[in-house]
Amino acid sequence: MSDSSRTLIVANRGVMNPGQGESPVRVVPAWAAPPDTHRLVMLGDTAPEASAELRVIRHRVEQKRADGIWTFGITSPRGGEGKSTFAAQLALVLSESQRARVLLAEANFARPSIAKVLGFEVPEGQGFSNQIARKMRGNADAWCVTALGPALHVLAEETNAANFPEALHSPHFTNALNFLARGYDFLIVDSPSILGTGDANVVENAVDAMIVVARSKVTKGTDLRRALKQLGDRKTLGVVLWDASQFKRRK
Repeated sequence: MSDSSRTLIVANRGVMNPGQGESPVRVVPAWAAPPDTHRLVMLGDTAPEASAELRVIRHRVEQKRADGIWTFGITSPRGGEGKSTFAAQLALVLSESQRARVLLAEANFARPSIAKVLGFEVPEGQGFSNQIARKMRGNADAWCVTALGPALHVLAEETNAANFPEALHSPHFTNALNFLARGYDFLIVDSPSILGTGDANVVENAVDAMIVVARSKVTKGTDLRRALKQLGDRKTLGVVLWDASQFKRRK
C-alpha cells in the first residue's frame, strides 16, 4: 500500500462518525495507465456530440438528485452492450470540474472491466468483492477506494486476481453501498447484465434507480423488452441507446 494513502470518514456534508459496525474509508491514489479516449469521450476531444449528450444525461441525473435520488445502477440486457463504458462515462461527466463528488462502484464481480476501461490498477487485495468477503469474516478494516481525481473515486475489482462473485448476494454488499453512498453526491454502480440471472435485481434493490444501456445494432429488441419486464418500472429511470460515436437519449 502506498505511503501516500490516507484514511478519512466521508459524508455529504462535513465529517461523519461511523456507527456500530461501520468502517471508515481509506482513499489511495491510482497507479494509472493511459485510458482509451476513443471509448471514454469525456477524456478526449474527438466526439463533442457525445460529450454534449452525456452532459444532457447528467442534467437529468442531477434533477433526480434534487428529489433525493443519488444512487444509480447501470445495467444492460446482456453482456457486451457497453454498460461498463457508459457507467465510467457517467461518473466522469458527473465529477467534471469537481462539480460533484462521485463514487463509481463495480458490482459485476463475475466479469469485471472498470479498471481496464479507466486504465488503472486496483491495489492488491482491495477489489470490492474481496473487501466484502473480509467483512463477511468479521474484518472491520476501512473500505478502500481508489482516487482517479479529487472528485472521482472508484471501488473496482482486480482483473488478474481471484474474486468472490457470491459476495453480491451478501447483506454486506447492500450495507456497503448504503454506507458509502452517504459520503458522495452520486454513487454509480456498474451492475451485472439482466437476462439469465437475478444479479441485476440484487443491485436494483440496493440503489435508488436503474439506467438500462442498449447498444445500437447490437441489442435485440426482444432482449430489451424482456430485460425491462424483469426489472419492472418501480426503479427503472430510462434507457440509453448508444453507438461508437455518440449517445442518444430515450425516455
